[in-house]
Amino acid sequence: MTPEVLLGFGGNVDVEITWDDAVLTRLAVEHGIADHELDTAIEITDERSLVISILAFARAGHGGERFVASASVLETFPARFDHSWTLGGTGIRAALVMQTLGIPSMVHLVSTNDIMRDLLPAGVHRLSSASEDSLDPHLIVQFPRGAHVRTDRLAVTAPKANRLIYVNDPPNRDLVLSDEIEQVAPSLNVLLVTGLNSMQDAGLVTDRLRRVARVIEKMPDGALVFFEDAGQHVPALGKQVLAAMAELADVISMNEDELFGHLGRTVDLNDAGAVEGALREAQTQIGARTLVVHTQHWAAALGPLAQQLRPALRAGVVAAGTRYLVGDGATRADHERTAALPVQAGSAVVAHQLEQAGDVTCVPALDLRTDTPTTIGLGDTFVGGLLAAYAGERHSEGVNA
Repeated sequence: MTPEVLLGFGGNVDVEITWDDAVLTRLAVEHGIADHELDTAIEITDERSLVISILAFARAGHGGERFVASASVLETFPARFDHSWTLGGTGIRAALVMQTLGIPSMVHLVSTNDIMRDLLPAGVHRLSSASEDSLDPHLIVQFPRGAHVRTDRLAVTAPKANRLIYVNDPPNRDLVLSDEIEQVAPSLNVLLVTGLNSMQDAGLVTDRLRRVARVIEKMPDGALVFFEDAGQHVPALGKQVLAAMAELADVISMNEDELFGHLGRTVDLNDAGAVEGALREAQTQIGARTLVVHTQHWAAALGPLAQQLRPALRAGVVAAGTRYLVGDGATRADHERTAALPVQAGSAVVAHQLEQAGDVTCVPALDLRTDTPTTIGLGDTFVGGLLAAYAGERHSEGVNA
């Protein structure tokens, strides 16, 4: 039986490096990098500019995704560190969570290779537009809180842990869609739209948005279209994608970094008044029907689906918390243990204050304590937990109808 959840539209292999202060310090010295050069928006064309970007993000404590103009840099840089191969992409990570929680799904792939075949569980149904094997790994950099790089020309200390994604991936950049997606559309209860952020050609973006719209038209009434925002490699195209998806999607979702990017400023996530103002401003600016924002402190929904999404928000928080504590390979028992943890006291206060507005639902994050946090894939895992709960509830309603 074909799953009723399609998680699209790209997927990839990740190469995750293990952060090493000494290696980053040596690279900063080798390349003669000075403090004033650190810039999160720098164009990445070689190893020097890649190191500048990494150190700039670490100093700010921010996460992000950036395009790397030279694919060869992504091939050679991981060898300087201990590293491992994993699967990435919001759709794939969400599918892995959903499988753990017992909810079947299918993913749409635009590339495949031996690593993908080895690591993607057989229980995850797959559609693919790939005509041949290719390998264009995404570089994943996870820096811990307190990561410290100091030379005679700069000093960087990370105020909190976060993750960075560096990409040069032609299949995901073109995002060719399989004709099968329109064939399965009438059976879908949930469609996750991701991956458009990697695209760089305006004509291709317009075409893919039209294809997505056709899929949505063929979905049954009442099905959920969920768009997860991500760092757009070409900002102007990001605006085009967001405007189109605001028309097509029931839910527009993002993390705090993306929220801040849309607002053009940061917001104190522990100030309920500031948060409510930011949510309303972003919803209006984007034109979202229902806006979901997931952060390290809480997950909130604003709009007509806000109340209905409460159990799903909670499940997303638990899933992300489990990954933060356990990393890859988390089991359902791990999720159950995480769910029993207390919530962050300050976040509970913020959530209560936010919910005084009738159209806002807010679930506080859990009080997570570990010396070895996983910050890679937390947003993807949140989405997987949220959609697992939503799809499971829809399935139960259908069975009991």
